[in-house]
Amino acid sequence: MKRLILTALVLLLCFVVWWPAGAAAAPDHVIDGDINQSTGSVEISRHTTVNGNVTVNMGEITVLGVVNGNVTGNMGAIRVNGAVGGNVEANMGEVDINGSVAGNVKARMGEVSVDGSVGGNVEADLGSVVIRGSVGGDVISGLGEVRVPGEIRGGISSKGKKVIITGQVDGDVTLTRGIVELGPQAVVRGRIRVEEGMVKLGKGASAGSVEVLTELTEGEVDRLFRDGEGFFFVDIDGLVETIVESVESALRSIDLPSMHRMGDSIRGYLQNMRRFFPIMSFWGWYGSLARDLFNMVVLFAIAALTFTLFPAHVRVTAEAISGKAGAVFGWGLLATALALPLLIFLAITIIGIPLIFVEILFLAVAGILGYTALTQVIGTKIAGGSGSRSVNPLGAIALGVLILGALTMIPFFGGLLAVVLFAFTVGAALTTRFGTLQPQPEPHPSATSEAEPAEAGEEPPADGTEPGE
Repeated sequence: MKRLILTALVLLLCFVVWWPAGAAAAPDHVIDGDINQSTGSVEISRHTTVNGNVTVNMGEITVLGVVNGNVTGNMGAIRVNGAVGGNVEANMGEVDINGSVAGNVKARMGEVSVDGSVGGNVEADLGSVVIRGSVGGDVISGLGEVRVPGEIRGGISSKGKKVIITGQVDGDVTLTRGIVELGPQAVVRGRIRVEEGMVKLGKGASAGSVEVLTELTEGEVDRLFRDGEGFFFVDIDGLVETIVESVESALRSIDLPSMHRMGDSIRGYLQNMRRFFPIMSFWGWYGSLARDLFNMVVLFAIAALTFTLFPAHVRVTAEAISGKAGAVFGWGLLATALALPLLIFLAITIIGIPLIFVEILFLAVAGILGYTALTQVIGTKIAGGSGSRSVNPLGAIALGVLILGALTMIPFFGGLLAVVLFAFTVGAALTTRFGTLQPQPEPHPSATSEAEPAEAGEEPPADGTEPGE
């Protein structure tokens, strides 16, 4: 009996020891090659290894396993809970690192949050940066706040309003205009340099040296950024470059036909808008122009999402714009002219107040649908030219947004054009009943000619001879 019990205990011990090891040694799923997806989310699950790059054009990327390459997302968030051996780049979306990234992390238009580790640099052009984990390189911020509760082995360079450090920075901290704030026990081993603004040191905080070229109070800094001067006085050229690079990267990723031969001209046109900035600063238009550039990218995101969710409705609306432009503009002009009086009428009646939101929502949905269709039509005609090859719809929309956005940035003319475009886009949605009204096919000429004898009550002879012979 004792021998039986001893044998059972030995078997149980072997099971306890070997079962976890066997489970951990389960073979991983290995993907040799790149993953490229146009739309939809991609998840690299645990126990999955990708020996290549992962690229998604419209959708989120979640890495729970291992990617031994680069991870690139266009118009979507990127979350890394596993490991990435290359770089992580999001052109229009936030980046959240809870795992590890061996290379650099960059978000052109979105926030970056690091709770894990990044071996290279962290860069955010238009968005805040929060480092709770560790960064092996530098942190570079364009127009966003930087918070560092964690550790940065390099330095910080920012053009935003605030840099708040409660952890440790081994390199220099450079801020163009704003406030550098060190919390209690914060450590900056390098130099703190602020061109315009101030430095606030908490109790127990330490820095290698502190240099402020032009001292400003906290109230003066708040006023400058509230009025828009703090951001756009700093580096308007850099902002234009950020917008251009972001749009160019998105266009390259969706393989727009003819983009290679048109890319240089588009970049040159947008960058040449900087020549107007000294003139427009006389009227105080710095902030307005920068917002217009940013809105171009936002409109592209909305239009691309609309096309992805409702491709059939956009197609019908685009056909109406191409075939019935006069009727489309007429209905849109009528709807736009009646919108304001109707809004006033609803506002002065108690029962009509809840309908104000309905009217605004109606016009907004109509405008978005019509704008998506209009940009697709413009982009298709320009990118396709007289060639016979098909044009990527998302690329056509992006090109249309660029063209319309650049035109509406022209002083005086741009405002009038924006009103005309709004009327046109609303009219396109109305004439097609929001893309649900299918166009009636025209009768074929041969069918019409064959039907005429039957309408007259005549039947063709069986031998095929003409009547009356």
